[in-house]
Amino acid sequence: MDNQFEKQSEQKEEFRNSFLDGNELIEEAIANFYKENNQETFINILETIRHRMHADGHFIFPVLTDENDPERFAFCTIQSNDGKVWQAAFTSQEEFEKGEKATVISYFIDSALKSCLDTDNAGIIINPWGQAFLLEKGLIEDIFRADGDTEYSVPDDQITAELLEDGSFLKKATEICNRNSTQLNMIKLLRILRDSYVWVPCNAILSDADYAMIEKMAKDAESGEGLDSLKGQQFTTMDNVRLVPDILQNGDAFFFPVFTSAEEMGEYGDHFSKVEKHFLETIVLARNNEKDVTGIVINAFSEPFVVNKELFELIEGMESSLNAD
Repeated sequence: MDNQFEKQSEQKEEFRNSFLDGNELIEEAIANFYKENNQETFINILETIRHRMHADGHFIFPVLTDENDPERFAFCTIQSNDGKVWQAAFTSQEEFEKGEKATVISYFIDSALKSCLDTDNAGIIINPWGQAFLLEKGLIEDIFRADGDTEYSVPDDQITAELLEDGSFLKKATEICNRNSTQLNMIKLLRILRDSYVWVPCNAILSDADYAMIEKMAKDAESGEGLDSLKGQQFTTMDNVRLVPDILQNGDAFFFPVFTSAEEMGEYGDHFSKVEKHFLETIVLARNNEKDVTGIVINAFSEPFVVNKELFELIEGMESSLNAD
C-alpha cells in the first residue's frame, strides 16, 4: 500500500502545483472559523469552497481500489461519534499526510460535491486529521444554490443525439465556458463538440455560364416589367454550384465561423447559404482553408467562443460519446 501511494504521489505532482493551489484559502477560512466561531466566518468557508470550485479546484481523496480492476475505486469514509458516515477529503498533501498513508486521487471539487449528494453519506469531512470541517449535504446544496440561476459548470448530462439535436445544449456549454473558463468545463465542451452538428455560412459560387444566364434574365426584366417581376421565380443552374465557407477576419487573424443553429446567424446569415455539417467536418474545412485560420469561432455575432486550431487534433482523437447509446 505504501509503494502504491508513493507512486501516485509522484504522478500527482502537477495536481499539487495547480489544481490544489489556492486551497490554502479554504484552510484559512476554517482556521478563522475555529478562532471566531460566528456566522460570518462560517459562511466564509462555504463561499471560499464555492470560489475554489469555480476555479477548477481539487480536493485529495483517499480511495479503496479494486485489486482486479485498478480503474475502479471507492471513496474512503469516516464514521463520526453520532454514527454518521462522511466522505474524507483533504485540501493539501500536508493535511493528508497528518494521517495514515493510503492510495489517493485528486478530483474536482465540483464533481465531488455533486457525487456526494447522490450517496447515503452525511456529507464530506474536510481535513479530518487537522482542523476538520463537516460539510453536510444541506451545506453542499447551499453552495450550489448560491449560484442562483447562473451556471458555472457545464452540465454532466449524458451526451445523446437527442440532447445535441437543436444545438441549444452546445450553445449553453459555450456560454458557460465563456463565463467560467476552467479545464473541466473545457473538457466537457470538447466532448460535446466531438459529436455535434453545426451550421456553416457558405457563399454560392456559380459557373460563368450560370452567371451569364442570370445577368441576361436581369437585363430582360429591367427593360421589360422591371426587376420586381423576378420575385418568386425559380432559377435552375446548368452546372454544379460550389459552396465556399465564409471566413471572418479580426485584425490579422482569420476565423472559420460556425453556428449552433441556423437562426443564430441572424441578419448575417441572410447573405449566405446555410449548410449543416458535423463539427469534425468543419475542422477539416478550417484546416484546409486557403487562409491560415486561428481557429473555429462559434456564434460569432452573439456570444463568440473560439476553438483554437491547437485543439483540433485533440477533438478528432476523442471517442464518440454516442457509441454507448
